[in-house]
Amino acid sequence: MKPSGFHLLVFFVAGPLAAQEPVETPRSAKTSTRLTQEIRVTLPKFTPPPPPVLDQPKSDGTEDDPNVLALPQFTVKEKRPPTHDPDVWLTNRAIQHKAMAAYRESMTDFEWALNSWFIPLFTPPASVRARAHYQGSKLGGEITRLNSLINHIGQQDPAASAELRQELKNMVEGRPVGSK
Repeated sequence: MKPSGFHLLVFFVAGPLAAQEPVETPRSAKTSTRLTQEIRVTLPKFTPPPPPVLDQPKSDGTEDDPNVLALPQFTVKEKRPPTHDPDVWLTNRAIQHKAMAAYRESMTDFEWALNSWFIPLFTPPASVRARAHYQGSKLGGEITRLNSLINHIGQQDPAASAELRQELKNMVEGRPVGSK
């Protein structure tokens, strides 16, 4: 028999034998059973604390509607991940490949042939120009999206729209928030 088989045999035999033995709770030799009972009689009885009550939503008469599920209110304290950037989950290499493809598509073949060459100390390589073009186009798309959102807000509240336009202008120009 292999040595590992012997160990398994010992475990299989010892397991059921150990399960048959009654488990005794170790008693402290310092206190007797009578003294332990007298101490427990003088202590107050344990009452578990009531379960915590969750914030219940205000009922708007929707308890009878089977299609409505009323949930308690809760507060989310975690920071939300950025939602409008499609490149959050891409690696740097994938972003660079995407930028080069977008940069190549923005030019004609003749422009690409001229712009793909560079002089090392005087001009940046095409990959750097592609990344800058890609970042600029992403920023332009975000500004367009924010402008359309501000236009929709301006239909309801022109004052808030003017404030938002000023904040967008500050963001684009690099001014601190709230400056005029």
